[in-house]
Amino acid sequence: VRSTMTDVDVPAVTAAGTNARPLYCRHCGSQFLSAEKAELVEHERSGDHLRRIAVGGNGGDAGAAISSSFWKVPDMWDFDNFGQTRTVSSSPSVSSSLAADPSALGATPETVYVVCSDCERGPVGVRWSSAEPYYVSPALVRYDKPEGAPENGSLPAGMSEDFVRGLIAQKEAAEAEAARAESSGQAGEEPRGAIEEG
Repeated sequence: VRSTMTDVDVPAVTAAGTNARPLYCRHCGSQFLSAEKAELVEHERSGDHLRRIAVGGNGGDAGAAISSSFWKVPDMWDFDNFGQTRTVSSSPSVSSSLAADPSALGATPETVYVVCSDCERGPVGVRWSSAEPYYVSPALVRYDKPEGAPENGSLPAGMSEDFVRGLIAQKEAAEAEAARAESSGQAGEEPRGAIEEG
């Protein structure tokens, strides 16, 4: 369902309902997303949740007019540059009441928040679970690149996107193994396949 665009300038949306311009961090100007990478949709759950979370976030966005219109970003690889928090269930920075009962604010144990990878301010969006897309609030980003904003670079020479994906997969597998070991009472043991020095 497309937004009524009450909170988004019409020039920011293409006829196909995608973002006509890149999305930038409101604080440092780092580019989150290139043009035409996200679809404008209504997502009431994300709106209700981010209205409550933005008050306590480090983005200074307590007064932002967050509605139920969101840029839906299907995959993390669609972003040019972004950061995300740990999942609600594994983040030591999440308040103990939210960690104990993530549903208290509508979160799930797999919920992560989108933040700026350069200045770490946010949240500007949310992803409810690993099987769902990201939802970025139009009210928490900007559409023009400010003068002096950082240039988003490309990957270093010799490093491919597949290589980076492989590193992420290795990290996730190691974290899953550590979680399995901890839940089975083997937290003190050395991980399987550890390389011995010597």
